[in-house]
Amino acid sequence: MEKWSLMTVTVLLALTVRWTVSLSSYSGAGKPPMYGDYEAQRHWQEVTYNLPIRQWYFNTSDNNLLYWGLDYPPLTAYHSFLCAYIAKLINPDWIALHTSRGYESQLHKLFMRTTGRKNIFLRKITQICLVY
Repeated sequence: MEKWSLMTVTVLLALTVRWTVSLSSYSGAGKPPMYGDYEAQRHWQEVTYNLPIRQWYFNTSDNNLLYWGLDYPPLTAYHSFLCAYIAKLINPDWIALHTSRGYESQLHKLFMRTTGRKNIFLRKITQICLVY
């Protein structure tokens, strides 16, 4: 039981630190043409939602690999697709093909950071459960 208490405190502390850091800006904010890692994650959602799976990893007129080409394994791409599906329900402009490049808003930033934290949280819980 003591192990679970320590684990709970550790997870809560890690989440608190991440939440605090997430309130700050991000690299590339407002700096075209690439806009930073935030834009990479947003763009991957755009690509995975709007293009067929067979085009996700290939250079096409709709998927310029020089502009944040999807370079993670398929499981990560499917995560981007699921996040994009939710994003589309909230605001379709966030993942509009070709026209959403560089999209920045406070609500979208909150959405992106929340989906990122949930992904990290799920990975950490899986790792902890595998250890015990």
